[in-house]
Amino acid sequence: MMDVGLKAWAEIVQQVYPDLPILRDRSLWQAGQFERPSVFVETDLVSDKAHTPRADRIIEDVGMVFHFDMERSEIEDQGEPVPLDLAPFFLYLRQRRFCVASQRFGIMMVIEAPRTRELKDRTEVTLRYSYLLHVPKLLVNGEGIPVEKINEFHTAYEGEEHEA
Repeated sequence: MMDVGLKAWAEIVQQVYPDLPILRDRSLWQAGQFERPSVFVETDLVSDKAHTPRADRIIEDVGMVFHFDMERSEIEDQGEPVPLDLAPFFLYLRQRRFCVASQRFGIMMVIEAPRTRELKDRTEVTLRYSYLLHVPKLLVNGEGIPVEKINEFHTAYEGEEHEA
């Protein structure tokens, strides 16, 4: 369940760039065994704290590497990278005021300002974000015995016990 952030970012990239392949396997990415153009997405846990008894606040960093297409139609430009336009991605984040809801995973990500680094054949985008992750209610105690729900309440008033 801890890769919810990674999957949510893959969902966002898929919404903005529906035809762009998404890489999540670090070993394939480092080996260069992927098609271009594509994007590599990786998340790193920064903090995991209890926010309420039923939710944890997760803070993560995400790194996305947008690899450019290397094929050009003109012969003189062969081998030159074709830059990927990231304006739709940043426009998508700005339109949602850097609060993006994942439809599939039911989380709302609060995103800090992104940092970009442009290289010859790719653009790297890094940002920090946080979201609340639901903690399921335990139905068994530490010994594996099911916990019963309390349905009867008794109160004491003027020395007498009353059922509420």
